[in-house]
Amino acid sequence: MIASNIGVEGHLDPSQWAGELRKAMHSRPEIRNPVWHASLRNTATDPILTDDAWADMGQSFAEDMGFADHPWVMVRHGSDHVHVVVSRVSDLGEVWHGRNDRRAAQSACTRLEQEHGLEQAPRRRVQKKVSVGAEREQFKDKAQKVEAGRAVKERERLQLAKAMAESRRLQKESFPFAPNPRAPERTPVANPRNTTHRQYGRDEGIER
Repeated sequence: MIASNIGVEGHLDPSQWAGELRKAMHSRPEIRNPVWHASLRNTATDPILTDDAWADMGQSFAEDMGFADHPWVMVRHGSDHVHVVVSRVSDLGEVWHGRNDRRAAQSACTRLEQEHGLEQAPRRRVQKKVSVGAEREQFKDKAQKVEAGRAVKERERLQLAKAMAESRRLQKESFPFAPNPRAPERTPVANPRNTTHRQYGRDEGIER
């Protein structure tokens, strides 16, 4: 533990400071996800910072993010990164909502990079906010494109069905008496009037 606002710097056992955060969180049991966590990391070309430098940046980060009055701690896990753990519920029961926390964290880190002469890490592009009217127009255009696609498929289906019907008509006109391939084959029936006598051999007898 290299920085905090609850006086646990230098502690190695998390149980020594988790209880302090838990007391604040239990004051508002209805709050879902009462813990906020972030990781701060240097780039490969940055110098290795001291614990005091990280602690100074942790305090600045907490103030820029707006949770400086809430119980928070900074844990150093390696030479190049730290973890910040915050109770969103303060000791007075006030809640830090952390709206737009990704954008706020990127802005806070940019200031820290400039103040401490660190390399600026790449940032994720944030999409521009679209008005409600523009969103409706986008949904309307998308619905029109989907409907147009369905109409094209329906026309293609009707054209195919028409072509198949015309093909069957032409085949019927060209071969009006063509055998039906689906008709079952008939088994020939013996003619009862056939009077051909059977020729018996010399050794063959006829029972009377």
